[in-house]
Amino acid sequence: MKSKGRSIFIFVFLVIPLLHLLIFSYVPIIGNFVLSFTNWKGFGDIEFIGIRNYRKLFTNPEYIAMFKNCGWYFLAAIPQLIFAFFLAIVVNGKFRGLNLFKGILIIPYLLNGVIISTIFIIFFNNAGTLNTILGALGLDALQHKWLQDLQIVNPAIASISIWRYYGMNFIMFFGALQSIPTEVYEAAILDGCNKMQEIRYISVPYIRKVLFINILLSVSGSIQVFEIPYIMLNGSNGTLTPVIMIQQAMGDNKVGFAAALSVMVFVIVLLAVGLQKLFVRED
Repeated sequence: MKSKGRSIFIFVFLVIPLLHLLIFSYVPIIGNFVLSFTNWKGFGDIEFIGIRNYRKLFTNPEYIAMFKNCGWYFLAAIPQLIFAFFLAIVVNGKFRGLNLFKGILIIPYLLNGVIISTIFIIFFNNAGTLNTILGALGLDALQHKWLQDLQIVNPAIASISIWRYYGMNFIMFFGALQSIPTEVYEAAILDGCNKMQEIRYISVPYIRKVLFINILLSVSGSIQVFEIPYIMLNGSNGTLTPVIMIQQAMGDNKVGFAAALSVMVFVIVLLAVGLQKLFVRED
């Protein structure tokens, strides 16, 4: 009887959150998948059109370019991770002011997207901070219309993520490095290892899981980019991203197409999470 009563008690406490999960997560996901095969406008009759929405995504050059734009944000993650790892290696250890230093590095990650967009609109403006600095250094040839030039606008905006997210990567790398036993480094020093050998044979193998997690987070983050290009340019000048396109499609009452695009984003993010679960396991 006690076992039965305990089972009922557990069921009562689990049934409400499970219902919430089912109603507000799984049902909408299934419903969105069904809508992706329709030409529904958000009202009126639902017209099923098969895979036409998905065909449009893979054949229309505008939408193909939209996914290519996400590649710039992923490429920006490479110097971002290298810089964060370098900082973590440099400060690995204990010194006065370490907590203050970590706090300063994490500030960009904590800033609101609107604030960051405003800062970099001024920074990349034709008469803004960057061009002013280049002019002061006598590098007038490098001055550009950073937010109007279709060739460089996406790399310019994507570079913002380096400044915004390197602090978060630094904290993750630093935490992983701090977990390495000091005895390992002491033994390496006794064996005659230099600093580069320590990094190659000790630091990198120990933090490989954290490194892989950061790479996968960069993949999922690059496909979900929204606030910075939306606030700065509203997706114009070739800066359109999938999430901005979803927002615009919903505004144009193209609910079926928006659903198909959201399914594509969901699948890519799901694959990134699946790879993380597959390759990053507890030993």
